Amino acid sequence: MRNALPLVLILTVALPGMVSGDAAAVKDRARSGSFDSTGEVRCAQEIGQSLGACSAAVARTDGSAAIVVTFANGFARTLLFSDGEFLRGNATMSGAGTDTDWQLSHGIYHVRVDDQRYEIPDALIIGD
Repeated sequence: MRNALPLVLILTVALPGMVSGDAAAVKDRARSGSFDSTGEVRCAQEIGQSLGACSAAVARTDGSAAIVVTFANGFARTLLFSDGEFLRGNATMSGAGTDTDWQLSHGIYHVRVDDQRYEIPDALIIGD
C-alpha cells in the first residue's frame, strides 16, 4: 500500500494596496527613470491650495501606469494605476500614500493622496 500525499491547494488573494506584476514592473521602471511620456498635470500640494501645474512622467505596461508627479518645490510622488483604477501613491515623508480618494470624470482622474490633489488626463495613463 502506498502512502497517500495530502493534496495542497494554494490560493492567491489580492489584498488592498497589493500590486500586480504589471503594476510592480511600471513602478520599477518609473523608479529607474525609464518613462514613456512626459507632460504636465494639475496639482495642489496643500489643503485649500488652488490647483497649479506640475510636471509628470509616466511609465506604462499593458494595463498599468506609474506617474511621477513633481511639484514646483521639487516634492515628487508616484501614483500607481492598474486596469483603469487608481491603486495608491508611494509613501513619502509627508504621508503614507494610503489615505486616498479618486474618481474618473469626463476623461480626468481626480486623485487625492494624503493632502495632495491631482488631475490627470486618462490619455496620460493609457497612452496613444
